Amino acid sequence: MALRTLGSNATTSLSAFVVGFNDIIPADLATLITQLRGDPPGYTAPQGNVATTGLITGQGTNRPRINAAYIKQGLLTIPNRGQLVCRPGDFVCWDTTTGWPILLSGDAAANGPYTHS
Repeated sequence: MALRTLGSNATTSLSAFVVGFNDIIPADLATLITQLRGDPPGYTAPQGNVATTGLITGQGTNRPRINAAYIKQGLLTIPNRGQLVCRPGDFVCWDTTTGWPILLSGDAAANGPYTHS
């Protein structure tokens, strides 16, 4: 089987923003907007940079801020990837090391194996 498991290194390695709640708090919205980051400059689809483990290597750490990444109670935009529709109760999370956004449905957050505050 080639499928993998994925978890964080620590329970505090992701920060989160709850759609329909945090976006009415200007400071929380500003934090979300300034923390989300895209792919490193020059990032391309894996072609020669994939290790034998399947992981991407050698992409660097200079990740640009995503302009207009989140529209209040609406869309989460990931450059060169597309847009995701956000619903009230969804969690927009980001990796605190890379700034990479992750959308978790409100249902999954409430009923899955997730710890949040």
